[in-house]
Amino acid sequence: MAEERVTHEHKKSSGRRPAARKSGRSAAAPGKKTAPTIHYTVAMPHPASHTFHVGVVVSGAKDDVTLAFPAWTPGSYKVRDFAKNVSGFRARQTSAGDGKGVIEHELLDKQRYRVPTKDGGFTATFTVYADEFSVRTPHLDDIHGFFLGTNLLPYIEGEPGRPAKARHEVTILPPQGWNVATGLLPVAGKANTYGTDDYDELGDSIFEIGTHEMTSFLAHGAPHNVAFAGWGNFDKAQVTADLAKIVTTEGKLFGGVPYRNYLFVIHALPDAGGGLEHLNSCVCGWSSFDFKARDKYDNFLRLCAHEFFHVWNVKRIRPAVLGPFNYSGEQYTRALWVMEGLTTYYERLWCTRAGISSEESLLSSYAELFEREDNRPGRRVMSLEESSWLAWTKLYQADENFVNTGISYYARGAQVGFLLDAKIRAATNGIKSLDDVMKLAFERHGWPKPGFKERGFEAMCEEVAGVSFEDFWRDHVRGTEEVDYRDALEVYGLELKRDGDRREPWIGANLAMKDGAFQVRGVESGSPAMRAGLQVRDEVIALNGLKVGEKDFKDRLGEVVSGEPVRITLFRRGRLIDAQVMPVSRPSGKLRLSRVAKPSPQQKLNYDKWLWKERS
Repeated sequence: MAEERVTHEHKKSSGRRPAARKSGRSAAAPGKKTAPTIHYTVAMPHPASHTFHVGVVVSGAKDDVTLAFPAWTPGSYKVRDFAKNVSGFRARQTSAGDGKGVIEHELLDKQRYRVPTKDGGFTATFTVYADEFSVRTPHLDDIHGFFLGTNLLPYIEGEPGRPAKARHEVTILPPQGWNVATGLLPVAGKANTYGTDDYDELGDSIFEIGTHEMTSFLAHGAPHNVAFAGWGNFDKAQVTADLAKIVTTEGKLFGGVPYRNYLFVIHALPDAGGGLEHLNSCVCGWSSFDFKARDKYDNFLRLCAHEFFHVWNVKRIRPAVLGPFNYSGEQYTRALWVMEGLTTYYERLWCTRAGISSEESLLSSYAELFEREDNRPGRRVMSLEESSWLAWTKLYQADENFVNTGISYYARGAQVGFLLDAKIRAATNGIKSLDDVMKLAFERHGWPKPGFKERGFEAMCEEVAGVSFEDFWRDHVRGTEEVDYRDALEVYGLELKRDGDRREPWIGANLAMKDGAFQVRGVESGSPAMRAGLQVRDEVIALNGLKVGEKDFKDRLGEVVSGEPVRITLFRRGRLIDAQVMPVSRPSGKLRLSRVAKPSPQQKLNYDKWLWKERS
């Protein structure tokens, strides 16, 4: 593996300026007004206060300016109203000293400030409170600062909800001893300063500021940096090597990578989790000491493979509504199952294709997915298209009853991806696959080309397969029919079996510790628990008159004789309640996905092509 230390911590500048990024709007024609410049300064004078201090200098504006803060960030489909963290917004003439030349601004709504221009511009200052630690929100404390452009940096509004054309530059003023990692290219001759001609690129960029450790590698001719922020039992060299294999393998499908440089930010902290993709970077959060156990490390690698595959699937291959972006509110599409569900299907494949996860791990993870989702009551209620469309109020704001009324377009979409890939292979005698659809979609719609129309991805699948999949879309994308794996398993020579015929009592209640008490956290529709009247937030005290807790409830329930009711004692809003629950018996053996003993030559060929064995 070639190594090259190419960082954006900027003790030295690379001297390169970023190429102008197309945003779907044409450049100014000769004779028309030129685009303004907006320069941001982000300071952290007191990190423990969780407060960023932001300065904005607008110049070259010909009219009054509306500064707008995004309501959401691409890749995370929930209105977060980042302006709610803003305080002390003030505007003044750029040439005036502190306290002079104050410009009266108008607050138009919850996220937009209208500022009259003076001499073509003005200076604005404000603070942003940042104490929500996640991969999608701003965070600042005594060990690091993290934000996305959408979190802190307002844009000059053009059309409602959309940024106007402008030159954007950001200067970071880190505390002493802290460095900056970002996917944006540096501005020549300016320390810790980064620039772009497109707010979509700025808003989509990660800024990690702190004492993170950096590693680097080259893949497909491009430098890739890895910033490790935090602590834990990870092996930096091993993680870097495995990330290089992921990048190399995924890039092979598309003949290379569509960026000049890439940044992985790894948040290794006890409360870290999740991931978020960006045009040429991603952030992956993982609990500090969950890197050593093989199964947990496999899951970490899948997270990284997932976020990296978004370089193509969602950042470049996307429905038309997902770029250029409208940041003012919800942007609806029925295709999130394509962007996230198929990426979840692929995340497992990429790790096995790259040789960093075993075939057994791959098949086991698919079996676990099938088992979990096929026992989710919400699968009978919500379709994949509906899950995609309502992500803003359903999946991203799921309550305890969502298990009964909804599905995740991530997980259910991965199931459909497994079936869809096999259907394309079956229709073409193993010649074509979902890989070919992804390549076609990138060729036709990869940003900066316009995104595909609603249900346009389905049309490309049929084009590659040469047959109609209308029944499949009706049943499994627009509808809620049960999934049948038989045809897909036949393609690869696989079978689904349980590793035993054991059965166990089941009541259909999710029990867990919450606020120091052993509580009912969810009740499945139609389950014995629901029929018995168990409710969310009931505190479970005893089973058949004997005290139980999180550690022994399942074991004690497993001792119940089949067909006999159990008495569960609980507190409900301070009242002592006894509930009579009649458990039902269901299989307890683990679902296994494995190869048949004697696959046919075509099955063996399909399986080897699926895992890219013919490429090794």
